[in-house]
Amino acid sequence: MAQNSKKKTIILSLDAEKAFDRVNWSFLLTVLGKFGFGESFIQWISTLYNKPKASVTTNKITSQSFTLQRGTRQGCPLSPLLFAIFVEPLAAAVRQNSVIKGIHSSILEHKINLYADDILLYLEEPQSSLEEVFNLINSFSKLSDYSINWTKSSILPLTKNSWNPAHQNPQHPSTTNTIKYLGLNISPNLNELIKLNHDPMLDKVTEDLRRWNNLPISLLGRIASVKMKILPKINYLFSMIPLKPPKQWFQRLDSTTTKFYTRNKKPKISLSTLQKNKDEGGLEAPNFMHYYLANQILYLTEWLNPKEYYNTWLEIEQLDCKHIKLSDLPFITATLKHHNCFKNPLIASTLTAWWKALDITNGQLKTSILSPIWHNPDFKNKKTPLYLKTWEESGITHLQDLFENDKIRSYNNLTQAFDINKSNFLQYLQVTETIKKTTPLDLTTLQPPELAIYMKKISTKSKKLSKIYRALSNTNCNYLPIAKWEAELSITPSTDFWAEICCNTFKMTKNTNLQLIQYKVLHRSHITQQKMHKMGFSATDICSQCTQNTADSYLHALWLCSPVQHFWILITEKLSSILDYRIPLSPNLCLIGDLTMLQPPANQSQSILAALAIAKKTILLNWKDKKSLNINQWQNLLTEFISMEKMSALRKQKKITCFEERWTPFLIALNLNF
Repeated sequence: MAQNSKKKTIILSLDAEKAFDRVNWSFLLTVLGKFGFGESFIQWISTLYNKPKASVTTNKITSQSFTLQRGTRQGCPLSPLLFAIFVEPLAAAVRQNSVIKGIHSSILEHKINLYADDILLYLEEPQSSLEEVFNLINSFSKLSDYSINWTKSSILPLTKNSWNPAHQNPQHPSTTNTIKYLGLNISPNLNELIKLNHDPMLDKVTEDLRRWNNLPISLLGRIASVKMKILPKINYLFSMIPLKPPKQWFQRLDSTTTKFYTRNKKPKISLSTLQKNKDEGGLEAPNFMHYYLANQILYLTEWLNPKEYYNTWLEIEQLDCKHIKLSDLPFITATLKHHNCFKNPLIASTLTAWWKALDITNGQLKTSILSPIWHNPDFKNKKTPLYLKTWEESGITHLQDLFENDKIRSYNNLTQAFDINKSNFLQYLQVTETIKKTTPLDLTTLQPPELAIYMKKISTKSKKLSKIYRALSNTNCNYLPIAKWEAELSITPSTDFWAEICCNTFKMTKNTNLQLIQYKVLHRSHITQQKMHKMGFSATDICSQCTQNTADSYLHALWLCSPVQHFWILITEKLSSILDYRIPLSPNLCLIGDLTMLQPPANQSQSILAALAIAKKTILLNWKDKKSLNINQWQNLLTEFISMEKMSALRKQKKITCFEERWTPFLIALNLNF
């Protein structure tokens, strides 16, 4: 706005001196009364700040107590709210002062941003506005004890020649090219925001992950670490700065996280697979590009339901769109690139992200029944977008209004339904023929993309960012090596089969070590003799641990090899004995966890899968010497696992009940008494 107006404009960043410690209680209570807080509430606050005392502990030595004279209580959840109320009279005085000129648009004037003790003032006519701000703050300080540290405050010129540092007096804050507000480095040049914020953040992330790389954390733990420690910082940048970082930035971020996931080793499972949903064969590692897109198109929810949100930025964006409503923008094609609204960087980045999201979800950017009829650059008659004021006022605004019962309305039907003057037949022909030039008026071809319908559905709900991200990440495909498994196991399962197999991996136990073993088996990520031969690290692909003289394929290594086959016979016999019903000797059950042939009681399916996963763990522990496989090692590992499961269950009575239902047959058969 400032740069478009070409007026002299500055930002004044104020640094409050010991902000929370300088709150004058008498002034605070007066403000609470003026703002209409009840006597009872004010009395409670007065009680909290009635002659409070404090002491200081240093090296386990506590000083004598002393009486506090001002300031809010440290750690009290009320303190930030009380401070916001305390400083509001200053903000109100700035807004109401006609000498202080803020940034103007045709409908509003914006002067001040406040977030706790961080204050930004947007000032036109800097010389006179700044002097009035100084006078106002001095007056406020005398009443409230509030104080500004002018040496740490700064002035940021937004337009050329808007402020001359040579003319400022010693009382003025210093002039700077950038300021820091809410953790973001702000520059008058939008193109510098990526360099000032995203690049330093990427350097910090790279350094953090390098330091954490040697910590003994599993793959699932590393993904959780990135989600908890890295993703919130990245999301904050995406939500606050609408500009898209360059492709190389995302590539470097993905490369850095991949190295962290694999401990600087060559990945056996690609990052794109790890980023998929768990029911699709992934581990739900964050996809940063999808999070960027989700943060940008989150603004669409405010466009689609402007009545649900009061936001001055919506009014400004609507001004840039002129006659096109913000809620209609997602349903107009890329002709918008030539419209005035696309000059607004927020609108441009949101629409560009929206078009990319449609592409990711296999949606089409096309005219639909949700597209507006009027002022739509897609529908032009003699180079001018359609507009009939009387039709719009009658309620005809979108293409869906032209249809009834899946058919386009006749002229008579339209006039009756919307009470239009019957002398408008030529206008009816003009509208329908103009639209037909770009798109057929056929309801089957005018259906909106599923993502658009979903966005309208969630626009008034909570947790919208997570829902948008999941919609972008849900590909309805499975990324396991399904073809290899189906060929080797001679199965042709239904569509949902593999999704259920993936989900069972994470339902059988909370033990991430066991989950990863089953996950890696499903992805066939272990190195066999056959794979070593293909990589050029082995002279032959023949299995050296049995006498079958056959290639050491993945199925052979985990199932067909003689010592492994004998081991599985012992495992299934032992499980049959423990559970008192037959556990079949089948690779479908033992390797991928297909329970359909078994149909166990609901409370035992997880314990069976866990016991079989421990059997696979035993095989992997003896991967290079499978002749050493024995059931005692499996039993010891199983006993250790069951004891850990009980320790985890002891935290809640409900979990103890579930533990007993699942593991009682094993406790009895193995004579376990924890």
